[in-house]
Amino acid sequence: LCSTWGNFHFKTFDGDIFSFPGLCNYVFASHCNAPYEDFNIQIRREVVANAPTINRITMKLEGVVAELTKAFFLPFPKKKLPYSQSGITIEKSSIYVKVASKIGVVLLWNEDDSILLELNEKYANQTCGLCGDFNGFPIYNEFFSNSKYIRMSALQFGNMHKMDGPTEHCEDPTSTLPYNCPENLDDICQKTLTSSAFAECNDLVDVREYITACQDDLCRSEESKNSSCICDTFAEYSRQCAHAGGHPLNWRTSNLK
Repeated sequence: LCSTWGNFHFKTFDGDIFSFPGLCNYVFASHCNAPYEDFNIQIRREVVANAPTINRITMKLEGVVAELTKAFFLPFPKKKLPYSQSGITIEKSSIYVKVASKIGVVLLWNEDDSILLELNEKYANQTCGLCGDFNGFPIYNEFFSNSKYIRMSALQFGNMHKMDGPTEHCEDPTSTLPYNCPENLDDICQKTLTSSAFAECNDLVDVREYITACQDDLCRSEESKNSSCICDTFAEYSRQCAHAGGHPLNWRTSNLK
């Protein structure tokens, strides 16, 4: 499972979590190291009212191209969902748009900040893009250059996967988001992610990196004076827990909307 959410967070198929604040078009995951490319999934973000949101997903699945935006879906009207053709099914629930292909690709998009991508195991060691190489080893190849000895930063890794349009020249981000960490960083991240709402989850999904991502949100968010910027990471942990077979309870309180 690969995902991206909230304040430019990514989690690779192999479990690495990193932040990359790119606003260009990037290969999220593609089929590579094979004679024929079964799938290629590209994403683009924009920032609206200080909040990053995914505004375009372009998918090529066995030669069929689908484009999803908040305003429209191509090659079919949004109101005509569910859509099923050429082994691809696209349906919309109250929470997600779900794209599934018979080749073993399932993508869930909440039409806002979050994508979950699940691949059939047959694609292990055959993926490229921001989701990594799906070889089962965190960091093993993703953050090392071809020489295998030079460690790349998350910025370098992210910029490698930019895919400009034919007439586009999108500027690479040159630095990560400003870090403005309050000295008395409240432990709302740890308190919430290890609360009774997630009791079942903590045994299923390692919570430590999500606590770190949440603290990162508090330190980098323009909205760090309130808690709205960290709720995306709580929501992501809840999704990961449900995917792992857990039953997260409602973590939202009067302070966390």
